[in-house]
Amino acid sequence: MKKTSIFFVLFLCPQLFFAQKDDFTVTIKDVIVTGRGNPVDYLKRNQSMSLIKADRLALLPSRSLSEALSYTSGVDVRQRGLNGMQADIGIRGGSFEQTLILVNGFKMVDPQTGHHAMNIPFTVNAIDQIEVFKGPATHIFGQSSLAGAVNFVSFLSNKSFVKAQAYGGSFGTAGLNATVSAPLKRWNQKLSLGYDRSNGHWYNSDFDNKQLSYEGGISLKKQYVLIMLAYSDRQFGANGYYSNKFPDQWETTQNAFAGIRYNVNLKKATWVNRLSTRTNRDEFRLKRNDPGFYTNRHFSETYSFESLLAGKIMANLSYHLGLEQRFEKLNSSNLGLRDRQYTSAFGDLSLRLGRLTATTSFLAFRYSNDPIKLLPSVQCAFQFNQLNRMFVNFAKSNRVPTYTELYYVDPSNMGNASLKPEYANAAELGWFKNGTLYLEGNVFYRQTYDMIDWVRDTSSIDPNPNKWKPVNISEVRFYGLEAQVRKSFVYSAAYKPNFIDVSYTYIQATHVFDADLESRYAYSNLKQQLIAKFSFQFSKYASIQLNYRLIERVATPVYHLLDAKLVSENVKGMKLFVELNNLTNTNYVEAGFVQMPGRWFKVGLNYALSE
Repeated sequence: MKKTSIFFVLFLCPQLFFAQKDDFTVTIKDVIVTGRGNPVDYLKRNQSMSLIKADRLALLPSRSLSEALSYTSGVDVRQRGLNGMQADIGIRGGSFEQTLILVNGFKMVDPQTGHHAMNIPFTVNAIDQIEVFKGPATHIFGQSSLAGAVNFVSFLSNKSFVKAQAYGGSFGTAGLNATVSAPLKRWNQKLSLGYDRSNGHWYNSDFDNKQLSYEGGISLKKQYVLIMLAYSDRQFGANGYYSNKFPDQWETTQNAFAGIRYNVNLKKATWVNRLSTRTNRDEFRLKRNDPGFYTNRHFSETYSFESLLAGKIMANLSYHLGLEQRFEKLNSSNLGLRDRQYTSAFGDLSLRLGRLTATTSFLAFRYSNDPIKLLPSVQCAFQFNQLNRMFVNFAKSNRVPTYTELYYVDPSNMGNASLKPEYANAAELGWFKNGTLYLEGNVFYRQTYDMIDWVRDTSSIDPNPNKWKPVNISEVRFYGLEAQVRKSFVYSAAYKPNFIDVSYTYIQATHVFDADLESRYAYSNLKQQLIAKFSFQFSKYASIQLNYRLIERVATPVYHLLDAKLVSENVKGMKLFVELNNLTNTNYVEAGFVQMPGRWFKVGLNYALSE
C-alpha cells in the first residue's frame, strides 16, 4: 500500500482544479455531518431524517446513488434509464427542483435546470453514508431546500486501503470502479474512479459514464484544511427523456467541482470557511446523428463562499452565525448570456433545558434585485428517555426559478421571465424509538405558494397545440404521514434473519389554482409508497436481501417492484454478488416517456485490501 502514495503525488497535478469539497468530520456510530454547523447526533435530531450507512448501502441492488435512494421512504426517484443516468429526486410530494442535492455539505445547485443536480461524480462504493432530510432544511443548508435535501457523505481515513469492483449484466451493462486511500503522514487522501456503460434496455438508451474524484485533508494544530476535486463525463441516448416524438434524442454532460474548506478552532468557537466552484457543460440534440437539425448547448458556472461561526454562549446555549454569497453564470445557445447572485445571512440559537431542546433559526435572503426575504424556523424536541424522542418543527423555505424556467423556448415550451421565487410553510410532528426494534412515526404539512409549475391551456384538439409555460400558481397543500418499523437480529447463527425494515408514506395534495389549465407537475406527486427490505443469512457462505416497493403517484396507476441481491461471504478480500431487478417483470414509467426495463440482472465481484 505504501507504493500507492507515489501514484497520488503524480495525480496531484495543477490542471485538476475542477472539483467539489467535503466536510472533514469522521462519523462514528450515529453522528452525522451537517452542511453548515457542527456534527449532529442522528438520535438527537429535531426533524425526520433517513441515514443510509455504507454497510446497508452495499446490500442494495443498485449501481448508482439515485437507485440507492429509491429504497428510502418519502423519496420519489424518477429515473430515465439504467444506472441513474438522469434521475430526478423528489421528497414528500415535492418536485425535483424543490430538492437540494449536496456532496459533503456543498450544494449541487444547477442554474440551468434541476435535471442536472444528480450528476454526482461519485461511485456508490466511494460514499460512506447518505443523509436524507425530509422537509425544509433551510435552517441547515439555506435556500433551495424547499421540500428537503440529500447530502452524500464521503470520509477520509488515516488508514491505507483499496476497494475495487467489477460487474456485468443484461443489455451489455458493465462497469469498473475503485477507491484508494493512501495517507502521507498527516495528509489523508482518497482517490475514486469509475466507468459504467451499457447498450441500453431499449432503442437509443445506451450510455457511457466516467467519474473521478480526489479528497485530501490535513490537521494543523487548531486548524483543518480539506480540498476536493471531482469530474464526471457522461453521454447517453435520450429516447423518451423529454418528448416521445423524437426517439433519436441524445445528450452529453461534463460536470466539474473544486472546493476547499478551512476550519479554525478558536477558544470558545469554531470558524468555518468554504469556497467552491461548479461547472456544467450540456449538449442536447433532438436527432443524435444530425446536430444541425436542433441542438442546444449550455455552459453554467457557480461560485460560492460561505463563512460560519459556531460556539456556546453558556453550557446549555449554543449559536451559529454566518454569511453566504453565490454567483451564477450561464452561456447558452437557447437561454442566452445570463448572470445573477444570491446573498444570505443566517443564524440560530439552541437552548437545552434538561430533556427539552429548542432551536430558533432565520435566513435573511436576497435574490438579484428582489427585496430581502426572511425565512424563519423553529425546532423543538423532548427526550423521554435514552431510547424515545419526540420532535416538532415549523419552517419557511423557498426556491428561485432556474434559467430554463425563465427563458427556455422551443416548439412546445416557452419560458416566463416574470417568474417569482416559490415559497413554502411547513410543519411536522414526529416520534422515534431506537434499539434493535426501531420505530418511527410522523405527520407533516406543507403549504407551497407561488409554486412554479409548467401549465398550458386546455384544447379540444388532440394533441394539444398550446405551449407549456411556467407560472406561479396560487398554492398546493400537502398533508402526509410516514411510519417505519425496523427489527435487527443480533444473535449468532449460521442461518438467521439479519433485519427486516418496513416503511410506509402517504401524501394527500390539495390544489388551489385554475382548473382549466393542464399541469405538468402539480398532479404527478407521490401519493403512497410502501418499502420492505428483508435480509437473511441462508448459509455461512452467503446472504440475500429482498426489496419490495409499492409506488403510486397521482394520475398514474400503482405498480409493484421486487428486487434481490445475493452476497457471498468475504474470502481473501473478495465478495461475489448477484443483483436481480424487477423480478415481477413489471411494466412501468418513472419519468418522461421512458419505458423502464423488465426483468434484468447484474453479476459482479468486490475486492477489498487494507493495512
